[in-house]
Amino acid sequence: MPRRKKKAGFVPLRFALALAAGAALLFVGGELWKLGRSDSGRVLLAARFGLGDPARVTQIMGREVRRGLLAAGVPADSIHEHVESGSAMVVWDVGLRPEISLFQTNYAVTQSVSGAGGAVLSGTERAGSSGETMVVLRVGLTRRALHEVRLVRHPRASGAAPREAARVAIVLFGFPSAEGHAEAALAVSAPFAAALVPGGSSSARLFHAAAVRRREIVLDLPLEPLHYPQVNPGPGTILVTMNEPRITGLLRRHLDQAGPVVAVANFMGSLATQDMAVMTAVYRELKHRDLPFIHVQPAAGAVCRPLAARLGLAYLEPDATIDELPGPGVARRLDERWKKVLALARARGHLVVMMHATPTLLAWLPGATAPRQLSGVNVVPLSALMRKPMTFP
Repeated sequence: MPRRKKKAGFVPLRFALALAAGAALLFVGGELWKLGRSDSGRVLLAARFGLGDPARVTQIMGREVRRGLLAAGVPADSIHEHVESGSAMVVWDVGLRPEISLFQTNYAVTQSVSGAGGAVLSGTERAGSSGETMVVLRVGLTRRALHEVRLVRHPRASGAAPREAARVAIVLFGFPSAEGHAEAALAVSAPFAAALVPGGSSSARLFHAAAVRRREIVLDLPLEPLHYPQVNPGPGTILVTMNEPRITGLLRRHLDQAGPVVAVANFMGSLATQDMAVMTAVYRELKHRDLPFIHVQPAAGAVCRPLAARLGLAYLEPDATIDELPGPGVARRLDERWKKVLALARARGHLVVMMHATPTLLAWLPGATAPRQLSGVNVVPLSALMRKPMTFP
């Protein structure tokens, strides 16, 4: 029987495939080597693939825990770390003075750790036997805790008058729609809720980016303004000519796009907020979902406040707005405005502040919300100030 000839090109093809596989392995190896040279790369390799030196990753996470505690205003001599017998985790005992906010400390540690690729895996709070408040945070990678941070805030000394710290919630609005810009704005290291408008070409991306950053989200509902359509909130605007099923359906689509939200606010709407039929349809859906309404810049004839009281809906009007004004000395003028806002918060006990997410304000905000700048005021989640329904006196 004649010997069967080899197919032409079989050996070269096999050689080419082997060469390609070798090149791919070299490339992957090079990328892994580069990742392993940076702290963020070491954390990423450990979290996703279990690669690297566990002791080095634990050290990196510990550095970020300490950085977060110091950023929250915790004195260095109040921070003690050790390894308990029989435990693989590093344990941190952290003493907090009565005026230091547990929420601010928790937030600062979370931001610092997540910036390095780690995570706060859990947090529990309980009261101690001597009146102290204890919060325990477990910090590490996605599936493995490396550090246990025990925050202990002691009560005020006997005879000292207890005074609850004033609370401020910040809502940022007007995020840039250009790809990458909003994501960078949402990553700013400061506590705030993000007010985002649905229905636009970039809306879904912005809602997703805010959720990834674990921001509380306010749905900025487009409502018909005066002089529409010359003044136009954009696609998906609720108009006064719509009937209740149309309004409800449009609102539901916007809420579905947004995902979990803590409140709904009006985006424009100087005409719609004066229309009883429109706002009744909006409020009924919000009432059904147990969502508060934030009324921004109420028009003179708006029906929103009395209607919220009648329906028992949680309702709030922002107490202050901070925007970037043109002219020299912008940072100085922002500082002066912020001092007045904090003074008002101390006088009232709590405050909701709207801030325009301009590049200048975003660069200014982390310093303004640092614990040492707040002077006894706590920046809290918006949801902490938004759950009381309106009622008639």
